[in-house]
Amino acid sequence: MNNASIVDVLIENIKTDQGLLETTETKISEAKEEKRAIADRLKDYRRDVSVLLKYADDQHRKQIEELGFNFSESEQGLNPVAQTALDLILAAKGNQMTNEKLYNAYANTFKKKEDAFNYTEFNIKTRSLFNTQRLLRKKGKDPKSSRDDVISLNGRVMKKEVPAIEESKSK
Repeated sequence: MNNASIVDVLIENIKTDQGLLETTETKISEAKEEKRAIADRLKDYRRDVSVLLKYADDQHRKQIEELGFNFSESEQGLNPVAQTALDLILAAKGNQMTNEKLYNAYANTFKKKEDAFNYTEFNIKTRSLFNTQRLLRKKGKDPKSSRDDVISLNGRVMKKEVPAIEESKSK
């Protein structure tokens, strides 16, 4: 009978630990889901801050930076498609072109046209330029199409100042 009770204890320990493992795994899964939800909210806040930062005063900016958000121009990088689109607008006459011409100019930056994103994906990838108001969109004639929309730079391009060379002193 002694051997049976030792085996019974072992079986009971295994059952108990299996139950504990199951409970712990459930808690871990719940914690991971909770973590994912919180991380998603933080990502949403980052997007909100990037759009609303222009309305923040110096005190608010300081508080936002203390929370770990850094939105200096160098840190707020653009995706490669948006950066290319911005560069193309900056190089365009009058810093504007239609959306279709902008897309075609973007596609022409590739040796193989099929390497470029399609028109719809291009518009999705460049949306951040409009959300941050770096670029403006004026609706074209056809309300159902974005191809005639005029895309322009918000503001003006500041020319780099070249320091004046001192003229040699006259004798």
